[in-house]
Amino acid sequence: MHRNTAAILLLLAALGTASCAPLRASAPVAEPAAERSPEARAAYNYLKFEEARRSGAEGDARQALDELLRLDPSESVHRQGVDFLWRSGSVDAARELAKRGIALYPDSRGLAVALANTYYAERRHDDAIATMSDYLARNPEDWTARKDMALIHMDAGQFAQALENLRAIPAAERDAPILYYSAKASAGLGMNRQARELLREAVAKDAFFVEAWAELAYLYEVDGNYLEAEKVYTRLLELGETGSEVHLRLISLNIKLNRPDRALEIYRQGPADAAYGLEAASLFMDEKFYDQARAVLVPLSERGDAPDRIWFSMAMLAFEGDNDAGRAIRYLERIPDTDRNFHQAARFRIHLLMDKGETQRALELILDLERRYPDQGQYPLLEAGWHQRQGKYVRALEVLDRALAKWPGDTQLLYSRGVVLEKLGRMPDALAQMEEIIALDSEHADALNFLGYMLAEENRDLDRALVLISRALEIEPDNGYIIDSLAWVHFRLGEVDKAWELVRRAVEHVADEPDIWEHYGDIAARLGLRDKAREGYRNSLELRPGQARVRAKLDAL
Repeated sequence: MHRNTAAILLLLAALGTASCAPLRASAPVAEPAAERSPEARAAYNYLKFEEARRSGAEGDARQALDELLRLDPSESVHRQGVDFLWRSGSVDAARELAKRGIALYPDSRGLAVALANTYYAERRHDDAIATMSDYLARNPEDWTARKDMALIHMDAGQFAQALENLRAIPAAERDAPILYYSAKASAGLGMNRQARELLREAVAKDAFFVEAWAELAYLYEVDGNYLEAEKVYTRLLELGETGSEVHLRLISLNIKLNRPDRALEIYRQGPADAAYGLEAASLFMDEKFYDQARAVLVPLSERGDAPDRIWFSMAMLAFEGDNDAGRAIRYLERIPDTDRNFHQAARFRIHLLMDKGETQRALELILDLERRYPDQGQYPLLEAGWHQRQGKYVRALEVLDRALAKWPGDTQLLYSRGVVLEKLGRMPDALAQMEEIIALDSEHADALNFLGYMLAEENRDLDRALVLISRALEIEPDNGYIIDSLAWVHFRLGEVDKAWELVRRAVEHVADEPDIWEHYGDIAARLGLRDKAREGYRNSLELRPGQARVRAKLDAL
C-alpha cells in the first residue's frame, strides 16, 4: 500500500475506535422489556451490535445497527456504523451512512474523513477532495483536516495543491509530520533543495523521525550527494534501524563511491539474512566487484538454510566473474524445479552448453525439458533455435509449426517462424508472418524492425519502413540493431547525414555485428569519408571473414 494511502486509511480506524468505549457482554444480551426507555433499548441494541460484530454475524450486526441508528442517531453511532460497514467491505453502504450522518452533523470531521475514505479507496480522488473541501469551507481552521486533504492531493499527484494546503497551516501548528509532508510535496514538484530544508526542520523537531531521515537520505542520493546521503543513512542505523534496507542503501552508496571494501564491511554489520545477502551480492556483481560478491555468496552457500536461488547467483558469479561456464552449469543443475528461477536457469544452462560447443548435450537437455514440461512453450522455441544454429531450417520450421498448433497466438514462436522463412528464402511468407505478428501485437519491436528493415533492403515503401522502425526504436530506444535499421532507411531515402549520425550510434551499442559495420562503411563511403569507410569494411571482414562483397567494396576505395 502507498505510504500516504496507509496514513489516510488509518485515520478512519482511529475514528472508529475513539468514538465510544468498547463494551463487552460477558453473557448473552437480554432484551429489555417493552416498557423500558428508548435509552435502555438503544443500549441493548448497541450490545447486540457489538456482540454480532465480534462474532462475525454480519447480518445480525446490520439489523442491530439499523435499530440503534433509529433509537440513537448520534454522531458517534454514525461513525461506528460507517466504520463497521467499511471494514466488512460494504463501501457503498458506508458511504451512504456517512452522507446521512454529515447531513445531521455537518461539522463532524470524523464523518467527513470517513466519507472521503470511501471515495479514496476507489481512487476517486476528486470526490474525496470535494468532500474535504466542503468540510473545510465550514471549518477553515481545522488544521488536521487540511493535512488530511493534502495527503489525498499528494496521492493524486497534485503536489502544488497539497503544498498550498500545508502552507495554510500556521507556523506554530506545523509539527514534524506537517513538515515531512510539505517536504514530500516539494520533492514531487522537483524542489529538492526546499524539501531537504523542510526535512532538516522536521528532524530538528523530532530527532527520532525515521521516515523523515530516510527521505532526506534519499533526496541527497537522488541529487548525487552520496557523502551526505551516507551520513544520513548512518544516522538511521544509530537510531536503531535493524532492517536490511538501510544497510543495502549504504552498500550501494559506497559502491558508487568506488569503496567496495567499505561496502563489504557494512554488509557484514547487517542482518544475518539470506535474502539480504543475495541483494548485496547482486549490487556488487552489477558493478563487477566480483571479489566482494564472492565474499558474500560463498559463506551463504555453505549455510544449511541457504535458499535454492543462491545457486543462480553463484552461477552468474562463476560465469561473469571467473569465466568458468562449466562451474556455472554445475551450480545451475542444483536448482530444483520447485524454485521460481528453474526455467530461467534451464535456459541459461542451454545457452552455456551451446557457447561451450557442447551442442548435442544442449539438444538432449532441451528435448528432456520439452518432455517433462509440455506446458512450457519456451522449450520448442529453444529446439527450433538449436536447429537454426545448425543450419537445419526445414527441421526448425517443423518444430515451430508443431508448437504453433498448440500455441497459435504465441508471438515469440511466430517471430522465430518468420526468421526461419527468411532463411529459407521465402521472403514474401516471412513478411506476411511479420504482418500477422504486428496485427496481434502492435508493440512487437522485433517484428516492426524486421518488416521495416526488409522494406528498406528492397528499397520500397520507404515511408512505411521509416514509421515501422521509428516505432520499434521508441519501444527499445537503446537497441543497436534497430538504430542501424533506422540509419539504413535514412540512407535509402537519401538522407545520408542523418544515416551517418545514426550508424555511429549503432556501432556504439553493437560493436560485433558485421552487417552493421558494412552499413557504416557504405554510409561513410557515400559521404566521401574514405578512412571511415575502410574502418567499417575492415571491421566487418574481421568479424565475418570471406565476404566477397565487402572485400570488393574495400578494394574499390
